[in-house]
Amino acid sequence: MQTWEYFLLFSAPLIGGAAALLLKKKSLDNYKLVLSFSGAFLFSVSLIHLFPVVFNNNENAGIYVLVGFFLQVLLEQLTHGIEHGHFHQHQENHNYIFGLLMGLTVHSFLDGIPLSDYKLLEQSHHSLLFGISIHKIPEGFALASVLLFSNYKKLTVLIVVLLFSLVAPAAVILSDEFVSGGSFFSIIVPMAVGSFLHVSTTILFESESKQHLFGWKKIVAILLGAGISLLTI
Repeated sequence: MQTWEYFLLFSAPLIGGAAALLLKKKSLDNYKLVLSFSGAFLFSVSLIHLFPVVFNNNENAGIYVLVGFFLQVLLEQLTHGIEHGHFHQHQENHNYIFGLLMGLTVHSFLDGIPLSDYKLLEQSHHSLLFGISIHKIPEGFALASVLLFSNYKKLTVLIVVLLFSLVAPAAVILSDEFVSGGSFFSIIVPMAVGSFLHVSTTILFESESKQHLFGWKKIVAILLGAGISLLTI
């Protein structure tokens, strides 16, 4: 990956974290719209670009996609859904915070690994990069919000979000350094796709009410995210 690509991947969670520090609670409605947009974009990129890659001459791809999907289900037992926008107030609950950071770190590391195999992804590389980066803005926002609601100081919140922002780029660098490709990426990329599918569909199918009805603003955000992904073809 080039320098600007690392910078994009690194800065996305920081943007979300900075927004949580600067914006008022009334901005949550706008945050949900950004989340819906990112979910639609990530879901569409997965179907348009990643599915053809992972199922090309890989007879076990479906199994690995399922593994990634249900691995994300397990990770959510630690993260409590923060990667798709859930965050709640946990006053000084350090065990919760530690589990959340562990689960979110593993999730972010898995996000970054597929980006290291540029040859495998070819033209879909930048689409995946943009999809993951957009997805990480709400992640950074939710992480910072949880820490703020748990009464951590703003400096502490900023340091934690900064360290979290390094995880995905570090995954790319480590994969480039220690993994030569081949069978490793034929497993890990489908697993990443399964994780993306779980996160993005959870975002899309969660409604603003308990009647499974979406507001028109959310529908517009979803259509916009899907529409922009089509421009990457």
